[in-house]
Amino acid sequence: MVLVFTFDTVSERDRFAALYERYRKLMYVKALDILRDPMLAEDAVSEAFIRVYRNMGKIEGVDSPRTAAFLVTIVRNAALTIYARRRGDAVPEEDVFLETAAGADPHGVEDLVERDLTNEDVVRVVGALDEQSRAIFVLKYAYDLPHREIAEQCGITENYVTVKLHRIRKKITEELRIGN
Repeated sequence: MVLVFTFDTVSERDRFAALYERYRKLMYVKALDILRDPMLAEDAVSEAFIRVYRNMGKIEGVDSPRTAAFLVTIVRNAALTIYARRRGDAVPEEDVFLETAAGADPHGVEDLVERDLTNEDVVRVVGALDEQSRAIFVLKYAYDLPHREIAEQCGITENYVTVKLHRIRKKITEELRIGN
């Protein structure tokens, strides 16, 4: 399958090409980690770049950590959608910035999120977080950055990252338990 994208400007086309060159391998690795099938991982990356094309206005600079987190989230969601379709599960709505979030967590968020991965409640809870909390959460769980790097990217202390992540996990856990 060949994808053809049309852009309004040369700079927009160049920015898309730069995103593709910079992040396609990272996105492929993330998709392969979820799907465990190289062909399906390629499909997820292709689907992710279609979503990137549709959301070019939401994307900051090519080298921005938020851009990296956004692209990893998009490919993760594309891979999870493919996975859900193959299992015959319901799939989440398209074009949601933070459809899911998961990661190793001693407070049970991972179990709740994994259980309710396609549940719109996860989208609601994560989407309701303030911008800084969403950014910290995405950098930690979608991009798997250590606390030190998150602190550097967000201009806050490492200790604050730890505290903020604890509060975010607690809020998500409480919200998902109340809603279920």
